[in-house]
Amino acid sequence: MAFTNEQILSDLEAIFRDVLDDNSIRLDTNITANDVADWDSVNHLVLLHAIEQKYGIKFDLNEMIGFRNVGDISACIVLKLSN
Repeated sequence: MAFTNEQILSDLEAIFRDVLDDNSIRLDTNITANDVADWDSVNHLVLLHAIEQKYGIKFDLNEMIGFRNVGDISACIVLKLSN
């Protein structure tokens, strides 16, 4: 199944809302941890785990450390799903 960037962003928004228990979260590709309350280092790992579960993928340590914003996460998902 091919995922569009729009679909991935929508899925990520749902995951962020669920994990961080905040239905007011609105994501775009430029959003960073500084823009989202409770997106700290611990919740970063919880978010990434939830994303891995959703898409059946695994992020390696360098990817996890290198994510600067939601767009980086989305681009990595697209790359992994296309391989």
